Amino acid sequence: MTEMTPVPARARRERLLVCDDEKLIRDLLVRALTARGFEVDEAADGEAALAEIRRSPPDLVLLDVMMPRMDGLEVVRALRADPDLRGVQVIVLTARASQDALKEVLAAGADDYIAKPFHLGEVISRVDAHLRIVRYAEELERKRQDSQTLVEISQRLTGRLDLPTILAEVAQRVSAVLAADRCSIVLLDTDARTGRVVAASDSPARMDRRISVDAYPEIGRVVRTRAPLIVTDIAADPLFDPVKDQLAQLDVRSVALFPMFEADRLIGVLFLRSRAPTTTFATREREFGQIVANATAVAVSNAEIFREIREETDRQAQARASAEQRLRRVEQYHGFFESAADATFITDEHGVVLFVNRQAEAMTGLSRVLACGLEFAALVVPEHRDRLRAMLTELSTSASGARADLELSGDLSGDRPTTVSVNLSRLPGEPPAFCLSARDVTQERAVGRELERTRDFLRSLIDASLDAVVATTLDGRVLVFNRAAERLFGRPASDVVGRLGLSGLMPPGGAAELAERLRAPDDGGDGRITPPLSRIVLSADGSSIPVLVSASTARSEHHETAVLFFFQDQREQLRIRSALEETQQRLDASEKQALLAELAGAAAHELNQPLTSVLGYAELLTRKLPPEDPTRRPLEVIHREASRMAEIVKQIGQITRYETTTYVGSTRIIDLAASTGAAPPAPKPGEPA
Repeated sequence: MTEMTPVPARARRERLLVCDDEKLIRDLLVRALTARGFEVDEAADGEAALAEIRRSPPDLVLLDVMMPRMDGLEVVRALRADPDLRGVQVIVLTARASQDALKEVLAAGADDYIAKPFHLGEVISRVDAHLRIVRYAEELERKRQDSQTLVEISQRLTGRLDLPTILAEVAQRVSAVLAADRCSIVLLDTDARTGRVVAASDSPARMDRRISVDAYPEIGRVVRTRAPLIVTDIAADPLFDPVKDQLAQLDVRSVALFPMFEADRLIGVLFLRSRAPTTTFATREREFGQIVANATAVAVSNAEIFREIREETDRQAQARASAEQRLRRVEQYHGFFESAADATFITDEHGVVLFVNRQAEAMTGLSRVLACGLEFAALVVPEHRDRLRAMLTELSTSASGARADLELSGDLSGDRPTTVSVNLSRLPGEPPAFCLSARDVTQERAVGRELERTRDFLRSLIDASLDAVVATTLDGRVLVFNRAAERLFGRPASDVVGRLGLSGLMPPGGAAELAERLRAPDDGGDGRITPPLSRIVLSADGSSIPVLVSASTARSEHHETAVLFFFQDQREQLRIRSALEETQQRLDASEKQALLAELAGAAAHELNQPLTSVLGYAELLTRKLPPEDPTRRPLEVIHREASRMAEIVKQIGQITRYETTTYVGSTRIIDLAASTGAAPPAPKPGEPA
């Protein structure tokens, strides 16, 4: 496939005529020029040459001067005298090289001359040069003709509104200029998957044949690439494999397509088909085809715009007549509307203003002349227009009215945005008409928004409070229940607000007692409870929760409107207090035990010395006395009791905690064994346990 591939501007073989009465020279020139690629004819005298030229004009003539019957100069003069042949290039071959002879040759009308004897290289170079001149001249002529054709096509496209006829004429002219067997104009639908053949060069009748783009792979390629497509030989291009059989039956061998654009949107193609493979689609043909496609696209677009304008004009004329009819219907209410305190607008079923009163003129800043005929939606800001139109549409089928806050457009309200409250109602009769009464509520809505912001701020502030906040009416019905209250009472606000009273959150009589305290002068004054009181509230499961509660009444214009209660959860504080008391007790016990251990250590230290002396002397005396000495036994008793006393003193020195035991009656004494962590000493034989 070749897409916009340049080809030589002149693909055919150029034809030359060699005229000389000497056969040797003719044969020499014919062979050399034929080898160069030219198609060459020959003539032996001037009359034969002139006859051949008139039969089929060549691109260039090599002409000898000295010939029988008619010399070369006579042939040149005859050509220049004939309007149809005066453009044929003539190079004269002459053996006369004098200046007078050369002037005569050029004066007769020859384009160039070559002196005999000549070199073949010079002849071929001169021929090539003059043929280039011929090509340039032909190209200029084609461009002139193309320009003239494009001007004529543009005049037809812009000078008439009968689009089908115009497109048919364009297809015929393009087919003729570009030598195509058929030229069609295909307009594509919005999705570019289907289209309509609206004109064809071989069908002068009006056309509107539907096609599917899938059945035309060449159109599909242009839709995808948005670029011209030229296929010089369909049989060699795989793009056409699915439809080659159909195209063979139609005897189509080559195609050229040029896209038609409206702005950036592809709206159609200029479609050319030929029965033979083409090799002549050069830059000139491509430019011509694309220019015609662009001009056709503009004409199609303009025709559509004109049709839409004409239809819109017809609709406006009908609407104007209908509006005048409706206006006559509302004239009976003129006095009422003029005396109304609110701005009043009367519109048709499309929302176009038919009537405004004086207040509406003052509100919008538009006179009646300017306001009537405008769509009411144009008077409000763009973001409110769809809602207004939807309300009017709903009112068209409903007798009930509607109300909405709308903001006037800045062009009407100036620097200060204006909010109006609009009441919409349908007037009796058909077709429907609407009455819109508007009142400036800018200040009221601003105050409302400020109050809303204040309320939201206070609500967020209350929700952020760590204490439970419960607001009630004067009779105790809950109005506000913040997040801390939800956590404290274990109830969601949705189950409390508007459903329960304060009495449902406290034990029986608790709410009534707080109401009395709120009026008592001893608890902060009338309407206040301060400092906080310790009370009990009830969780969702009925369990008691200790709290500190304070309260205050809310006032509006010197009147009490609500009561605010603040509950501080005391469960954690009580737990902490209990833990502190228990810790203090353990600290006191530890201090007592430490004091006892110090006292026991001091006592043991003081008792050890005398006991050591008693034990020493008793043991010394016992050793000195004979066994039979009667004083020995008392000394043994003294030694035994002193040893026992030493054990007791030792235990006293080891006391680490304070433990007591019953002694006599209810008397408590220190339990040495328990206080030292040792087992009590076993009594010796004969001793009381």
